[in-house]
Amino acid sequence: MKNVVLITGDLAAGKSTLADNLSKALNFTCIKKDCVKEIICDAIDFSNREENRRISVAAVNSMIYFLQQTLKIGGEVILEANFRLQEIIRIQDIVKQYQGNLFIIYLTGDPKILYQRFLSRVPNRHKAHLSMGLDKSYDKFVDYLNELRNQLKRIDCFKIDVTSLLEEDVLNKTLSYLDIK
Repeated sequence: MKNVVLITGDLAAGKSTLADNLSKALNFTCIKKDCVKEIICDAIDFSNREENRRISVAAVNSMIYFLQQTLKIGGEVILEANFRLQEIIRIQDIVKQYQGNLFIIYLTGDPKILYQRFLSRVPNRHKAHLSMGLDKSYDKFVDYLNELRNQLKRIDCFKIDVTSLLEEDVLNKTLSYLDIK
């Protein structure tokens, strides 16, 4: 079966952690946007927000290419990023073209808790993820969350509020939803 699990959602909601845990549990290839973006950034760098945004686009386009290659051979994959609506629509079209199954997991949470998580990881984050200055303003952080949340209201997905859940709980909820044999 050609199963594709797309993990998206709020900043600092644990998307990468879920992707890693799910990859181990299901033995699926896992492609995370942050990792692809860091590789590109280390190779070509950037000097402003617009250049950084183009690196993000290149990272997602690379992920979509890897998705197509995986589906061509009947493989199964997890894609993780804070996807935009148009990116999800592209992925849906590709999965449909290859007659695969697409499962979309959306992680969300209380913005105050997410912002604290976000701030706690800033000192260790790669420079590719810090160009927006979201660590400087809670209001800007919430505006960013709301922009993504509003875009994705039109997408059929399985939502998990991670505000008070442990990693294991998020993984178990996801596995029960997927029911992949």
